[in-house]
Amino acid sequence: SGFAQETVTDETATGLTQDVQAGPGATMQVNRIGLVDLDGVLRKSAGTQKVRELLDEQRLAFQKEFTIRETALQESERALQDDKSKISQEQFNIRLTGFEAEVAEVQRQIQYRRQALDQAFQEAQREIRSLAYEIVKEIAAERRLDLVLAQDAALIFLPTLNISDDVLARLNKRTENARIEIKVSANE
Repeated sequence: SGFAQETVTDETATGLTQDVQAGPGATMQVNRIGLVDLDGVLRKSAGTQKVRELLDEQRLAFQKEFTIRETALQESERALQDDKSKISQEQFNIRLTGFEAEVAEVQRQIQYRRQALDQAFQEAQREIRSLAYEIVKEIAAERRLDLVLAQDAALIFLPTLNISDDVLARLNKRTENARIEIKVSANE
């Protein structure tokens, strides 16, 4: 049949030894396995925390800037309403159209900046995740692991199989001096 057959032949301290028959004549032996909680590693990593702090700084600066602009728009709106009875309907409509265009432009800029911040965060996370994958591969090679699984793929396992702490330590070491810059153009 075309289905994989699995037979457990031996249990050791490093994992389960399995002969997995994938098809006629094809056999792969898994002697050593490792488990990693990659999402947990990324959540706890200093690099991810740095990115979040930088994004929070950008959001705060962005919020201050748009609070000032919002206050200016509110003052413009009040002045427009105050002048409504002092100017012709045509002049009022021209000024109102200009005001509405300014409000729309500020809303467009807010939307752009939010999207740019989200994209910057996603890109930084992709880079950190990629580095974490490289570290997992290195540890697997060093320990001669035949297979590394996501920790949530295993229900019960020996704690010695979990390489998450080692991955986290190396990831933190490699990102401790990394320069992470997140800039969002104020002109857009």
